[in-house]
Amino acid sequence: MARVTVGTAENAVDQARLAVLISDYEMARDDERSFVATMAAMIGVAVALATAVVAVVSQTCQFAQTEGCIRAHDALLAATPLPTFAVLAYMQMIGIVATMRSYYIRAIETELQTYAIGRLAAVPELRPASLIGVTTEVNSLRRGRLGYRLLALLTYFCVVVVFGGLALYVALRLNQPWQLIMFLVYGLFALLFTIEVMTTAVGGNSLFYRHATKYSARTLGLSRPEPPLVGQRRLWSYLLVPRTADWIKWIIVPAVGGLLLWAGSLRLTRAELVTAGLVWLVMEGLIYTARYQWNDIIGLADDVAHPARQARRRLPVGNSSETMRRNVRRSAFTALVRVALAVGIGVYLDLAWVTACLIGSVFGIAVLYEALRRRPASDRPEATTPVTVAIWVAVGLGYVLRAAVACWLIGLGPNDARTWLVAGAFGAFGIMFVTLTWALEASSYCSEVNGEIQYAPELRAKPQIAALLPYTGKPVVPGTHNKDHADCGNKTMLEKRGRLTSPWNIAALTAFLLSAPLGVFMADGLKMPSADAQLGWVFSATFVTAVAMLASGSTRGRMLVLIAGTGGLAAALYGVGLQPGFGVIPWVVFAGCYAVFRSQSYASLTEGLKDLTRGLLSGISTLWKTTRAVLVSKRTEALVWEDRPSDAP
Repeated sequence: MARVTVGTAENAVDQARLAVLISDYEMARDDERSFVATMAAMIGVAVALATAVVAVVSQTCQFAQTEGCIRAHDALLAATPLPTFAVLAYMQMIGIVATMRSYYIRAIETELQTYAIGRLAAVPELRPASLIGVTTEVNSLRRGRLGYRLLALLTYFCVVVVFGGLALYVALRLNQPWQLIMFLVYGLFALLFTIEVMTTAVGGNSLFYRHATKYSARTLGLSRPEPPLVGQRRLWSYLLVPRTADWIKWIIVPAVGGLLLWAGSLRLTRAELVTAGLVWLVMEGLIYTARYQWNDIIGLADDVAHPARQARRRLPVGNSSETMRRNVRRSAFTALVRVALAVGIGVYLDLAWVTACLIGSVFGIAVLYEALRRRPASDRPEATTPVTVAIWVAVGLGYVLRAAVACWLIGLGPNDARTWLVAGAFGAFGIMFVTLTWALEASSYCSEVNGEIQYAPELRAKPQIAALLPYTGKPVVPGTHNKDHADCGNKTMLEKRGRLTSPWNIAALTAFLLSAPLGVFMADGLKMPSADAQLGWVFSATFVTAVAMLASGSTRGRMLVLIAGTGGLAAALYGVGLQPGFGVIPWVVFAGCYAVFRSQSYASLTEGLKDLTRGLLSGISTLWKTTRAVLVSKRTEALVWEDRPSDAP
């Protein structure tokens, strides 16, 4: 490198700075040239691998039914596209580094231009050290030349068609399990690859400055413009599983279907069980998850203003409008991909009509719910209106759908009265479950002052939950406190009796009463209950315990009623010659959830899953330590794992 002199001898700092800049610029330009050569070589490698894969698989018996064909295992054929996709992944990785380098070189060029005097003689519009900046005006995918951007889009399209088509070509010739594995593995790769390409190509500016500020914060102690919020989820975590709190709903279909199969004489073949499992995963993992993402986008403003926003674990927003827009776009894109995958799997399983009905039902209920929820808020959000009642009823439709799908998967059609008995009971249970949850959520906006419940102004935007507060039995008035200073979210606001005519009590009574014929249905081997005088004892036992449950004013009382009611119902079922083990399950599930929820605060409810996970892991750890001590002796266990002397007591 030539010696650089700037100004006079007193300008030693400027000379050193310019020398570092030129050295850095030269090395970055060398890396840029190496990148271009590497990308050219990698494209050749990818094309060669794809050609080799086609040549190899075309000689196997799955593709060529000839006498000299090669018999290859499906697992080997499923893995043949992997090397090609690994090359694509590596190309994208070095492409990300190239994007970062491009922005860095432009920053150096801007700095170098302060040392250059005048402009280029041949191009008076430019100053020295402008090559990368000028080139970017052509090849930028955000604001570059239209022809270049179209060529880049065409290149990406060719990559998707050629390599995606190759994987699809192989998958369609394999047996069903390996086809599904390939769709999942390569589909997820395609989704990740697309997201990274868009992040690098279109969002390169944000990518560079976001990570540059992170680097500065770690090394130079500079403040970051967008520090992550404490406790906020990572975006990738949210996109993978948007609603961790709704995992409990995943068990409805397998639990209902499994119990009905166990209780009755219906039997499914292995293929039918696999199909049922796939339909369940499509509905919960793809369709319902996409619906939740849409709900979170619509309710983003409410989630940002929620006092328990960190515990709710909804769509992360960051600390800037740009980050918020990016997260919303990615969530919407991921939701659309989930719906597209659901359609694709439905077509593949020859259940396109079923998948279309599920998508239409899930999003039809969602449209109804969102339309009701968008009605203008009342001046008195704590007042019950026809719209709030309609919202409470609408939330139960999702439980009706899940129960009906479970019945259909085991062979009970939509015209079967037994399907609607199960669906109706779970619909009432769903209304009870949601209204109890919403009442606790509404309490997180409130503070109790002199026996009155005062709600924060932000609750006016959510009348469907605010209207549940008066049913706690205490006066409800508007408050002026900050939502973050509300304290009722840590109190068990529903433990006392409250109003007997509360929405959750009406829904619970309906579910409890329907649990009588539902229990008889299960106890009698899935035979539809008939009008029999002896069955009046079952209904009477259920009615008495249901009224006692609703009238109880403490957790202890409800637990006693739950135990006594279970025993009385079992005795009534046994007395008419039915199986009490199956017959009491609906009552135990509905009444048990009711009793547990009435004893919770909103804080304990939102943290319940974490506490359960911690308790489970702690129990497993204790069991393992005990087993280990038995297997290797307590002295060895103490010496090796607890770092205590072997002669310690």
